[in-house]
Amino acid sequence: MQIKHPVLVLKKKVKERIEYKIKWNTGSITYEPMVELTPEMLSLVNQWELKEHSKMNVKSIEKNNTKITKIIEEQLRYKMEVEKPNLSPHKERSSEKGYVKSLRKNDGRIEFWIYIHDEGIERWVTLEEVKNRMPIALCDYLLQKIKFGGK
Repeated sequence: MQIKHPVLVLKKKVKERIEYKIKWNTGSITYEPMVELTPEMLSLVNQWELKEHSKMNVKSIEKNNTKITKIIEEQLRYKMEVEKPNLSPHKERSSEKGYVKSLRKNDGRIEFWIYIHDEGIERWVTLEEVKNRMPIALCDYLLQKIKFGGK
């Protein structure tokens, strides 16, 4: 007759009582209640429990890392959405028809001699008024005054 020795713990079963599925050197598999475990079986169960616990720790660490990675990705995506400039279609500036004839400095203020087609008159106005009423004419006038270096 062959002596039966536990070889491997396969599974833990918890219902009304704690049982371990144990494989024996004879090839047979049985469920043994925890209260009836021999010292040899307890040693195998202890090793198996430690191995299962370390597996659970690795899984929980991986799960935490996955959660952290997802949170970081969400925060980066949110940050990129917040930092993204709100691009709206270009609104064309309203500009009255006319042109700037000249400019002068009067008591520290810059004034422009303008002609407005709708009014049919020429007059001196402040820089702010030209910027508001005729920005395109102002740009055209100023661009003519710039001397570009080059051939």
